[in-house]
Amino acid sequence: MQAAPKVQLDFVDALRGIAIVGVLVSHAQRNVEIYQAMGREALLSPWLSRYAAQGARGVQLFFVVSALTLFLSAAKRSSETAPWLNFYLRRFFRIAPMFYLAFAVYCLAPALFKGHEFPPPGTVLATLSFTNGWNPAWLLGANDVVPGGWSIGVEMSFYIVFPFVFLALRDFPRALVALALLLAVDIAAWGPLLRHSPIPDVVLWQRFVFVWLPNQLPVFLFGICVYIVLFGQAGRLTSFFRDGDRFRNGCWFALAVAVLLVVPQWIDDLRAVFLYGAAFALMALCLYRQPYRWLVNAPLRYIGKISFSGYLTHFAMLQVARKVLAKLHADTHLTPDLYFLATVAVALAGTVVVSSLTYRFVEVPGQGLGKRLIRTLEARRASAAAVHTGSL
Repeated sequence: MQAAPKVQLDFVDALRGIAIVGVLVSHAQRNVEIYQAMGREALLSPWLSRYAAQGARGVQLFFVVSALTLFLSAAKRSSETAPWLNFYLRRFFRIAPMFYLAFAVYCLAPALFKGHEFPPPGTVLATLSFTNGWNPAWLLGANDVVPGGWSIGVEMSFYIVFPFVFLALRDFPRALVALALLLAVDIAAWGPLLRHSPIPDVVLWQRFVFVWLPNQLPVFLFGICVYIVLFGQAGRLTSFFRDGDRFRNGCWFALAVAVLLVVPQWIDDLRAVFLYGAAFALMALCLYRQPYRWLVNAPLRYIGKISFSGYLTHFAMLQVARKVLAKLHADTHLTPDLYFLATVAVALAGTVVVSSLTYRFVEVPGQGLGKRLIRTLEARRASAAAVHTGSL
């Protein structure tokens, strides 16, 4: 496989921006319809409710993009003296600083200063060690530790197997076969797994079966296929999506959008997540060839750049939006649909502001710390190698 070329992938940040906006929209819908943000029972228009709820599939878009960028990064750094140690150090310092700050804000501070109940130690330890997706009992209280922490646990679990995946799936036929096999197994095993719950809480078991890594792994593989098509060798597919006809590229992009529009209205099955994964992969392929400016633009790219902070801070901003709208008596002046849209607007604005700060003062320094640690370790290895060579 060819090494990844040095390219500016603006569409990647744009896709991350779409992902975090989708996730925020889905949680705004839940705030109105489930958590009664208007102070009473309220329902959105059915079509709006279904589309808004499927914004949660932004998590799967994050997974597709993550697999693509991880392969790009691993290919670029494959010549390092300790590539996999460096990989894990980069990943840890990319995720942990902001995640642990979120733990302090959402869990530790309320328990210490507001008398909130502290989650069970096992759940806390599992969440902080990013293993909360390995046991249904840990998953149950994960959102009490860090809201949305389940998806970060899945992402970190993927990091564990990533070196094996990277080394095994170095060409398109292997990646395609692995994707097809995993899809077949996951789809076939879904029913039996749900019918034979090993725990009394059947609803929790269904949620666990959906979010655990084996069920989400095909979504990552869609992103790996995107990488191989764009930066490896996949025959005519590579030629088409790198340099192919713009009209046909637009038709494929329209197909991906059509899938995203049709699935929420026609299919009410959690296994439809794989259709979303395929649609997101096709969108990524098309946007590489033709980055439409109405989608790959500066605002979405910026939101995508700060999207990890945004994922962790938007929960708090939704509560801020709820308080702001209550002050304005929006619950009495607006319909549920308009209240939902107002919630999205206020929460998104707050998320951008706060996440810009946390990105600048938490994420960037955290990543810098990881880079310095890698340089220090590399210098020590070089020094030890020089001493060993001199003693021969």
